[in-house]
Amino acid sequence: MEFIVLASGSKGNSTYLEIGNEKILIDCGISYKQVRVRLEEHNKTIDGLTKVFITHEHGDHIAHLGMLAKKHDFDIYLSEGSLKNLKKKIKYEIDCRRFKVCVPEKLLEFGNFKVLPFNVYHDAIEPFGYRFYENDKSLVYITDTGYFPQRKYSLITNAEAYIIESNHEVEMLLESERPWMLKRRILDDEGHLSNEDSANLLLNLAGDKTKIIVLAHLSEECNLRSKALEAYNKAFIDEGLDISAYKLIVAVQHYSTELFSIE
Repeated sequence: MEFIVLASGSKGNSTYLEIGNEKILIDCGISYKQVRVRLEEHNKTIDGLTKVFITHEHGDHIAHLGMLAKKHDFDIYLSEGSLKNLKKKIKYEIDCRRFKVCVPEKLLEFGNFKVLPFNVYHDAIEPFGYRFYENDKSLVYITDTGYFPQRKYSLITNAEAYIIESNHEVEMLLESERPWMLKRRILDDEGHLSNEDSANLLLNLAGDKTKIIVLAHLSEECNLRSKALEAYNKAFIDEGLDISAYKLIVAVQHYSTELFSIE
């Protein structure tokens, strides 16, 4: 399994996966041109795309789904709630047979790999995270969630790699010029994970298999790469753990991450 976070942030999100002969996107919130350009930087191409998994219906995750669907033939996997709440302009320009409604916690099997959709907690209609399996290796994608309940940890523990939200630094958010209602929305249980909440969640999820941690969906106004990394470093030190045992990087809005391999 290989993956690249092509873009991550409030202006557009998209992640590319290769599993065997399958080419997959998680979300398509950046332009078709940018998807192609960023893949070409890694000697990859979007040609032959087979599946797109949608986390939820907000524009920074689905804005360019219609254009992508015009140019490539692939199936679209999403929750029933996300499908119902797609903008009409997007939903009705795509053949309805291409939409595949997923049930949370019901494993999808595709021959050489599997995908587990699971509920996250955000102000969208039935948003999902996903765990991708190839044999005994897995990648967890979890962003756009205000929290994640302890009773559900078993769904996403001990993956080889995590792409996990680390959206804001609380003090920066509170001191920002954003309207109070927006601040409350972000801080809410159906908002976004702060750096500290993200680090504490990952501490509970990581296991002996975990090697790669990609911090995602950082706010450009209310966070800094250094703040996110500092929060993770402190959380792990406080538990007597060495963060340098993991490959820890921050995904950003305007360029892609490196190509990661899970072997």
